[in-house]
Amino acid sequence: MQHSSFFLRTKLLPPRAASDTLRRPRLTERLRSNDETPVTLVAADAGYGKTTLVSDFLRDQPRPYVWYQLDHTDADPIVFLNYVAQGIRGIEEDFGEALISYLAEANEDLVRSPERAADLLINEILRSIEQPFILVLDDYHHIGSETPVHKIVDRILQYASEHLHLMITTRDLPPLAIMRRRAGGRALVITRDDLLFTDEEVRELFRTTLNVDLKDEELSEYRDRTHGWITALQLVRQIAERDGNGNGRPDLTEILKRSERDIFDYFAEEVFSRENQETQDLLLRLSLLESLPLHHCSLIFSGYRC
Repeated sequence: MQHSSFFLRTKLLPPRAASDTLRRPRLTERLRSNDETPVTLVAADAGYGKTTLVSDFLRDQPRPYVWYQLDHTDADPIVFLNYVAQGIRGIEEDFGEALISYLAEANEDLVRSPERAADLLINEILRSIEQPFILVLDDYHHIGSETPVHKIVDRILQYASEHLHLMITTRDLPPLAIMRRRAGGRALVITRDDLLFTDEEVRELFRTTLNVDLKDEELSEYRDRTHGWITALQLVRQIAERDGNGNGRPDLTEILKRSERDIFDYFAEEVFSRENQETQDLLLRLSLLESLPLHHCSLIFSGYRC
């Protein structure tokens, strides 16, 4: 393809499998049971294991798949569609000639009527792809809300063949008609609450990685302090592994307390720093309090959107 030199090929590579990844059959079975519907959405904040869950699921299922990791540059519909076409070429070598030719000459018409390009993509899939496959759009939130790409994706979901299953990971619910499809049994949505580790999964994590069986009081402490957030649990595990010296069972309650700085640093880098100034100001004010019900927050900080 004449445009291939302009592609960052690593954006089309799936994440490498980590040796210490905890399998989550509770969730992968839900993904597997939904693979005959058009779309799966996995939506949660940073550090909830969205990408890990989807990549782990893909390794144990038979369909070929395209992995596409998005960033802010992919809000350009020409960039987006070129990457999709290039990714599908990994399944079907001659895929996308008509689409790529159209994109090479596209102008403002594509922004005004992105559905035309989506139709070309859909027709190419119908013509060229004979086996079911999965298209993963990872980190979809990076393209923002004001982009024609959303119209393209909605068009694909509406008219694409049954051969295509779309999987989207995102921190925010995108402006797509997925909830309507969910109500009609045509979409699976996995949220933050689904991704939180259950008590049994927390036990299995420590049993598998540290060879430690959590006591009931330790499990209760971890439930109260982490609420099943995988990033906090992984940071605790890393500290326990780093401090391990073979001199008996680690004090997991003490390690949890020591890990709070690392958890804060992760939150500051991945969550706080990405928010707008108004949200940062509100979070700084709320941080002085142990807890605050949402309706009280709205009364006390009436100038903010609690």
